[in-house]
Amino acid sequence: MTRQRSVTAGGAALLLAATLVCWGCNGSSMPAAADPAGGAPTALVVQAAPVRAQEWIVTVPISGTLRSQSNVEVKAEVGGRLIQTLFEEGDSVAPGQVLAEIDPTNYQLARNQTQTALEVAEAGLGRVQVTLEHAQREKERADNLLRTGGITEKDHLAAATSVKEAETQLRLAEAQCNQARAALAIAEKALKDCRITSPAGGRVQQKFYHTGSLLVPGSSICTLVDNTRLELECSVPSYQLREVSAGQLASFTTPTWGERRFQGRVHSINPMVDAQSRSVKVILKISNPGEDLRGGMFARGEIVVRREARALVIPRSAFVAEEAESASGTVYVVEQGVARRRAVSVADSRKDLLFVRDGIREGDLVVVEIGPSLKDGTTVRPAAGKPTGR
Repeated sequence: MTRQRSVTAGGAALLLAATLVCWGCNGSSMPAAADPAGGAPTALVVQAAPVRAQEWIVTVPISGTLRSQSNVEVKAEVGGRLIQTLFEEGDSVAPGQVLAEIDPTNYQLARNQTQTALEVAEAGLGRVQVTLEHAQREKERADNLLRTGGITEKDHLAAATSVKEAETQLRLAEAQCNQARAALAIAEKALKDCRITSPAGGRVQQKFYHTGSLLVPGSSICTLVDNTRLELECSVPSYQLREVSAGQLASFTTPTWGERRFQGRVHSINPMVDAQSRSVKVILKISNPGEDLRGGMFARGEIVVRREARALVIPRSAFVAEEAESASGTVYVVEQGVARRRAVSVADSRKDLLFVRDGIREGDLVVVEIGPSLKDGTTVRPAAGKPTGR
């Protein structure tokens, strides 16, 4: 009985030793195993790559929807029957071009009526002017007679009063003339507004009415957009805001044009950070003379903020971020056969590479496959062959 237990315990010990040996053979994800002879732990085999210095164009990623800088809704300023439209959706129009016309008959009649009213007012003004001139002559005659004693004071006062009354009538007649001129100007403008012209250049995005429609003042006729001048509104994380400034060049692509790249420049940066997304709104201005781009297209690209002649670059897989989307984190550097944890900050990223601002030096060997067994101080041995991430 005692012998059987002893054999069983020995078999268990051999099984455990075999398990540890196999565990140590599985590369970087396995912990270091004790040497069977009781020596130092077996080194953890890791994939590693050297830190390299190279030229790096620092960019800030952007994405958003293109929109026209000029989006104009053309409206009718007067009401009436639409007797003709001279455009269709998609047409290109120039500033001042006639787009449509409303029946001008009623507005022509109203203009004629106000013209007649002005003529009546001007005639009344002429009559009052004659009356004033007569009153002034009578006042001069009365002044002369008063000096010679040929007129009473009462008659002299009546002559002066007649002048004042005529002057008052003159001011009234002049005001009536001005009122009639203003009414005529309004009528002429309404008549002119029957011809609806384009307030800006662009293309017709949408047409709202057709010939024969009865419009009220303020009815929308069409919408004009100018795709030659576009802008892109995008959001930049606040931690990258210090890299962005007005005038910087941006490059982007759209799904419509595949890999073809377009350019724009940073125009404005919102002074406030959004409290929820912790990002800042940035506006890019884009010149598009050929109208290859259209408002509403989705765009994705980057703002070029600067160039680094000797940037320290590591594979993305070597970096462990403190939290999602964080620029701070750690890497493991192999120093004399031991993995040492280093705090680093990332300045930029591109596909599977990272530009590290500080925390490492050129030539450092960083672990690029980080498994759960890798800890600060773990004995490691870089795997033979071509390092990962080169």
